[in-house]
Amino acid sequence: MLISIITPTFNAGSTLCDALESVRNQMGDDTEHLMMDACSTDKTLELSKRYPHLIVRSEPDRGIYDGMNKGAELARGEWLLFLQGDDWLPAGTVDAYRKAIAENPSIEMICGDCEAVRNMLGKWESVWSVANPASKKLTVQNIALGEPMINARLIRKDVFQRLGGFSLKYSLASDRDFLLRCAEAGTRQAEIPSMTYRYRWHAGSSTMTEGNSMTRQLSAENLEVVRSHLLDAGRLEAGDRAGLRKLHTRLTVQAAMNALELMKPSFFRSLLEGHRVDPMWSLAFLSEFIGSLPGFLARGCRTRTQLNSGS
Repeated sequence: MLISIITPTFNAGSTLCDALESVRNQMGDDTEHLMMDACSTDKTLELSKRYPHLIVRSEPDRGIYDGMNKGAELARGEWLLFLQGDDWLPAGTVDAYRKAIAENPSIEMICGDCEAVRNMLGKWESVWSVANPASKKLTVQNIALGEPMINARLIRKDVFQRLGGFSLKYSLASDRDFLLRCAEAGTRQAEIPSMTYRYRWHAGSSTMTEGNSMTRQLSAENLEVVRSHLLDAGRLEAGDRAGLRKLHTRLTVQAAMNALELMKPSFFRSLLEGHRVDPMWSLAFLSEFIGSLPGFLARGCRTRTQLNSGS
């Protein structure tokens, strides 16, 4: 078995068929598709029965990353590809990976292009995309400051296991933590000019969190991730350390802005933590604060928090 595609699910019935159909048309004798379900209570398991190629395991888990780790453990393939139940693989994805594996026998990871799409009046429109080879490279700076793109990366199973898989400390940010560990370990990656993943932008997504209830949780987890990697930053090159510090500044500034909106004393904690890492933190905060004023005035001098709460 060459490639194992792993799909973690929990109550994914409204989008699951799109994901499974995108794989079914690309299956071969060297490919398997595992669905790791967390005891869904909707029609997820019923729908999965329509796909005889699918290997289904349904049992309680500790979150999406636990399901992905379990799938990796069961996988028979040399390579792992993670497909979420609300996304899909563009046509030609598996063939593009097969070709890249054959051409790069010593490579440990392969990264294709990806994009996030949103349904607008019955048409899929791109929200963002990553196709620039430089942006796809597996570097600490790219993973810290760009899109982690875990789903657009094909990963050798032995590398995934050697680096410990996804940490269960994080429920939303473990992919960034894992890829930072990959970059820090010098994992060898090849970039290919093929669209290999499409993220579905929707309100319930745990990946595309901008504007939904998980945004702040993701920011808090990303801050915890960068803290943990900064502890070991002494062994990194100067540019990599700078990338982690820039992400730390970005996240603490946002945490301070959120605390200011809610009039919480945690503002001062964010301020102190930011200054410990970045002496110029106050300038970054002031820039964010001034940049937010036009929107504040346009909302009738109400914060986004007040607007969302109806106050």
